This record gives sequence, C-alpha cells and structure tokens, in this order.
Amino acid sequence: MYNEPRVTRRESAAAGLEEIQMKLRLGFVGVGGIAGRHLGYSAKRSDVEIVGHADVDPARAKAAAEKYGGRAYVDFRELYDREKPEAIVISTPPFAHGEIEEEACKRGIHFFVEKPVAVSLELAARVKRAVDSSGALAQVGYMFRFSEGVLKVKELLKDRKIALVQEHFYMPGLPPPAWWPKLSLSGGQLIEQATHMLDLGRFLAGEVVSVSGRTARVHDWTPPPGSQPQQGMRSYADGFDIPDTTVLTMQYESGALGTLSCSMIPQVEWDSGFKIVAEGILVTLDGPNASWASAESGTCPAGADWASYVLYDFIDAVKQGRKRSTVPYDEGVKSLAISIAGYASVAKGGAPVSPQQLLRQAGISC
Repeated sequence: MYNEPRVTRRESAAAGLEEIQMKLRLGFVGVGGIAGRHLGYSAKRSDVEIVGHADVDPARAKAAAEKYGGRAYVDFRELYDREKPEAIVISTPPFAHGEIEEEACKRGIHFFVEKPVAVSLELAARVKRAVDSSGALAQVGYMFRFSEGVLKVKELLKDRKIALVQEHFYMPGLPPPAWWPKLSLSGGQLIEQATHMLDLGRFLAGEVVSVSGRTARVHDWTPPPGSQPQQGMRSYADGFDIPDTTVLTMQYESGALGTLSCSMIPQVEWDSGFKIVAEGILVTLDGPNASWASAESGTCPAGADWASYVLYDFIDAVKQGRKRSTVPYDEGVKSLAISIAGYASVAKGGAPVSPQQLLRQAGISC
C-alpha cells in the first residue's frame, strides 16, 4: 500500500537497532470513547512511550495517565509544549477538530486523527492547509482499509469492471455522547459513522462523482415523561435534530453505481458491510471479513486485532521517517465530501451533487 525506502541490509539492521533504542514519544488528545482502543494498542508497543493525555474532562485525563503513564492535561497546547511529543493521537468529537491539528502542525508534531476529520469542508480545508504547509505526517483512522479481507478484495477487483457497490451501516440506536444527536456537533450518522462505508467504497471502487440523497426521521426520539438518562445505546434524547435513516445513490468515476443505506432506528445489533457486483465475481463484506463467489470462491477474515493495523501503520510511518502516510489527510477530506454532498442533495430535494464541486467551492485541491 506504500513504497518503502530502499536500504541496504546493514542500513536496515542499524535502523532496526535505533528503533529499539529510541521510543516514539506519543501523546493523546481526547481520551474518551474510541481513545481507549488506541491507548490499549499503543501500550502494547515496546517502542512507544505514552507521554501525556489532554482532555476537557480533567478526571478522564488523570485516569488515562494513571493507567497508561504520562501526565494529564486539560489544554492540549500545554501537552504539546511541556511533553514535546513526536506524534499525537486525536480522538475528539467531530466538532472539536481544527486548532488541535493546526497547533500540532505548527510544532512539527505528526498526528493520527479519528474519522470524520471535520463536520464541514471549510474546517477540513483549514486543517489541510496546515498539514500541507508543515509537512506533518497525518493518518486518518479508516481502519477497514487495513483488514486482510478488504485487501484481498481489492486485489480480486483490480482488473475487473465493477457494476454495483451496495453499502450499509445499521446501528442499534443512538450512541451515548451528549453531542451525538446534534447535527452541528456530530454531523449525524452520515458523517460520524457511515463515513467508514463511504471511504471503503472509494478505496475499492474509485472516486464518487455524483451523489443523490434522501433522509427521514422515523423513530420518536422524544424522552418519555419522567424518563431517566439511558446507559449505552439510547432510544430517546433531548434536542435530537439529525436524520435517523438515510439513503444515498452514487455514481463512480468508472461508471459503476452505488448505494448507501444507513439507519440508527433502535434495534438489537450493529451491522455494516458491502455487496460488490463485478465482472465474474460477487463480493460480500461482512464488516471487515470478506467472502466471494467466482470461478474460485473463497473467504478471508480480517485478521487478528485488525482494528490496530491503522494505528500501528502510523506509528511505523513516523518511526521510519516516511514522507507520506498510508491514509493521508486528503483521503479523509475526500470521503467527508461524499457525506456533505449527500446532505446538500437532500437540501435540493434529492438532486445530484458533485463532491468534487463542493471541494472546489471550499478551496480544496486534493
């Protein structure tokens, strides 16, 4: 997926010894939710030193520091300036992006950022300018791209004409964070979660050039009288202003057609995946696991601890001094543009919208 620098065996051995001796100084900004996964994976690496944790909740930052080492901070700038991390992992809510990445770029700090990269293309454009001008290495956490099953499918499809890409992302209700039901804070399911499927569609089938969308709100999310706050996935919430059901139709640059269906209507389980119809093959992705029917049918699981691969690849990229990450910031911006195009189409009554035109209007070239 990337080109390694060509080195001699002696140089490689020397670099390996240096990597063992020098630990990567890694900081965390935002230590709730998904950060727990990244902290756990980082702690398993003997070549990583976790030096600090910044979070708007001081107690949460302190708890992470006590468990994983390093110091706790409320201000991410203080973490940057006192601990001098070489790289950071950003796991904040979508609305909090912007200054965290820009200030890291000013200091030459590489960053791994969870999807989505922003809730608007204007904000993404700001961060992209900072990344491009600083030369900082940025990796977006699109973990499905690293599944062994997905990589096998990409190989199987490389010489075939793709006709249809069907994507779905079904959630069993509303996630716990208070910001989730607010469109201006989360971007709704289309930006905050279904972006995984939209990005994977791009990875396997190429760029999307046209998006038509429809949304609905089917469930009554009004809290019942006298109700108490729910734990885990929720079936009601105050101030709910996002769609709970969305359907997109898409046209790919190759001529292939695609669909995305996503819903957060309360039910019993998570379900995400794909069907891809291409010449001579029918592919099924059940989450990160792949199967296919063709002249030679088969299956390929995601791989052990597959969700760690995207973070580990970033850590390796920084330590090896790569000039480009495997999932650079531009990729996050392009995938965000599809979600934004979906909402723009809804506002136009379902009329098709070009993600590339939205990128140009935001002053983004990628």
